[in-house]
Amino acid sequence: MNNKSSLDIRLMAALAISFLTASPLARSVTYEPSGLGQSDRAEIGQSDSLSIENVSPPSFLDSYQKSAADQKKSDYLETLNLLKDKKLKEAKVKIDKLLKDNPKAPEYYNLRALLEVLEKKPEAARHSYEKALSIDPSNVLSLLGLAQLKIEAGELDQAKEYVNKVLNINSKNINAYQLLAGIAVKQKQYAEYETVLLTALDKVKGNIALEKAVISDLIKLYGFQKRPEKGLSLSEDLAKRHPNNSQVLSVLAVAQIMADKKDLAENTLRQLIGQEKQDVASRLLLAKLLMGQPGKDNETLGLLDEAMAIDPKNTQAITLKAVYLTKLQRYPEALDLANKASQQFPALSLGNALKGGVYLAEKKLDQALESFQQAYKTQPNDKLLFVIVDLMKAQKQQTEAIALLEKALKKAPGNNAIHFNLAETYLQSNDPAKAEKHYQAILATQPENVLALNNLAWLYAQQNNPKALELAKKAFDLAPESAAIVDTYGYVLVKQGKPAEGLAMLKKAAGLAPKANDIQFHLAEAYVANDNKRKAIEILETITKAEQDFPEKKAAADLLAKLKAN
Repeated sequence: MNNKSSLDIRLMAALAISFLTASPLARSVTYEPSGLGQSDRAEIGQSDSLSIENVSPPSFLDSYQKSAADQKKSDYLETLNLLKDKKLKEAKVKIDKLLKDNPKAPEYYNLRALLEVLEKKPEAARHSYEKALSIDPSNVLSLLGLAQLKIEAGELDQAKEYVNKVLNINSKNINAYQLLAGIAVKQKQYAEYETVLLTALDKVKGNIALEKAVISDLIKLYGFQKRPEKGLSLSEDLAKRHPNNSQVLSVLAVAQIMADKKDLAENTLRQLIGQEKQDVASRLLLAKLLMGQPGKDNETLGLLDEAMAIDPKNTQAITLKAVYLTKLQRYPEALDLANKASQQFPALSLGNALKGGVYLAEKKLDQALESFQQAYKTQPNDKLLFVIVDLMKAQKQQTEAIALLEKALKKAPGNNAIHFNLAETYLQSNDPAKAEKHYQAILATQPENVLALNNLAWLYAQQNNPKALELAKKAFDLAPESAAIVDTYGYVLVKQGKPAEGLAMLKKAAGLAPKANDIQFHLAEAYVANDNKRKAIEILETITKAEQDFPEKKAAADLLAKLKAN
């Protein structure tokens, strides 16, 4: 299949270089720990964008704030502010005193529960919430808090029970609907997720801020489902009811972009910028839309300069400008901005990461590697780690790359992204046994990890291991519309003596990714297995003449020569 190189993808994640040129990738599907782009999510049939963390989870601090405002308790407010500022020791002293003086006040047990959540003590938090409920069985904050704890523990049915109790008390509680939405996502019940959000939207109608929040979540859902027009319709209706409202216009612009109405989005963003003179986010979004459009370079850079002038500490604006200058091959200016970022943010990896990106674009791999290593030293993270590893591998430093990954894994033994990268690297080093070990480590904690299932199935197929079929089938069941997954399943079926079934699967894979020459090669092999030599030759002649390279191109040429000779 065709995909972006792992190096380019990780640079996009680390440096927001969304316009880097795609290039062929090795056979296996890549693992992207930092979150996938919309097209990549659709490709593997997963729901990375729809998690409890990304569907506007209720802000319990805001809920506590409202509770405090209602009760007019200065001590409560003071303690809440300590928690918001993460001054946990001071907050604990304050809460202990409040509870000693007011042992029958449920709101103080809620504060203690919040403290315990921040301290990562979920069991203690549960006891505190339950104590508050023993005093006041209708305490909404306690019920919501317990629901959240149950969601995090994976006890979703119990979480629903708590949420429904909240809705029986107050049918318009937006936090309850957002928790129900989060539960539906975790259960992959996207129809239920939509129903919950539409119900919430009906309940909060007239409250612009809450309507905006719910519609934003619906726009994400409809984008994920490739129904962006539904999100656009909702945002357009909101804009008609609240014309010229800046919050509404920002939602409308996102919906227009999701629906590929970029001209409309540009107009909306220009209106927003005209209304909100200090609006950095809209300037950055408009700059992204204009990037790469003919004749828009100066306007794009102007918007980024305006954003940086409004907020000189905005690292996204600095990053986008440096990346865009790099794309325009204005390398000295990009390096100058990267150096300024290093001086402005010495505690961040930003400056060195940007420098690494410039050097990489200039194909100065030694300098790029050094810059990324400096960035990683300042702020170690997976994105930078994988960029460094890929650069090392590009310079034939396979042993050093493995050593670096193994060292990182010792510090984070449960990090599946590192396990995956190690598996790939060991495969490239012709050490399938160690690659298998790391794929198995992923599946031990994530038995439905489609990428690990797929790649391990491929590895087993190369070894004629019968386990390949079981893994490939499981991956296919989880992601039946992914070209790479269907390709692996079809390939394994052919290899394990089921040529007719394999051919059907490979035809489907080729239909999903018609320009993927590796899939075409496997399809040709399937035709051979099904005694259709003519069709196989037709495919092989096409892909061997193509300029595009792919890992099995030589094997394809060898097969073509063999078929023509017989």
